[in-house]
Amino acid sequence: MTNQTSSSGSAKPRSASPVNRTKAVEVAAQLFLRQGYSYVSMDEVVRASGVSKSNIYYHFKNKEELLQAVVQYWIAQYESQVYILLSQRERSVEERVNSFIATLSAGIEGRNFEGSCPFITLYMQTPASAPDVKASISRFFRELQPMIEKLFQQGMDSGEFREGMDAGAISSLFVAALEGSLVLAETARDTGIIEQTARTFCQMLR
Repeated sequence: MTNQTSSSGSAKPRSASPVNRTKAVEVAAQLFLRQGYSYVSMDEVVRASGVSKSNIYYHFKNKEELLQAVVQYWIAQYESQVYILLSQRERSVEERVNSFIATLSAGIEGRNFEGSCPFITLYMQTPASAPDVKASISRFFRELQPMIEKLFQQGMDSGEFREGMDAGAISSLFVAALEGSLVLAETARDTGIIEQTARTFCQMLR
């Protein structure tokens, strides 16, 4: 037998493994940012990933489902970095922020300054027929804010930053400043803008 049958009764390609799904998502994540979601076809994802069309359609019934998986991919990437920031309490907050910015900058340069912020880029490109994708991106930003708040609270608790400031307001302002610097870095093709923004922000908190 060349195929297995899933519990839903649909034919499952023998090679429809999680590895193939992951490969398709990783390739699509880059293609959507570099070329634009609407300009990338499922056939192009097939060609670029080397995953067969039957495998891709086994995991994703359409391109919108693939887009949702791509958004979840980027969320996992960013959340893992933020969790690292929160756990490394032996380092100063500014050191951790600078390390995070360096990782962001490397990714942006690796994408040739296309899609500096994956979330804003994909949010703007998401079609009206995929409201769940926009909802996922909005939820990510809502959940990001309290994590960043904890980071700056650590800085105040350790004496690195001034006491008495509103950590929630600081985190909201930081995310807004970071997003703005990402846009400017993409237009100017200069990640130094992001790094300078982070340094200046931390200096203002002392």
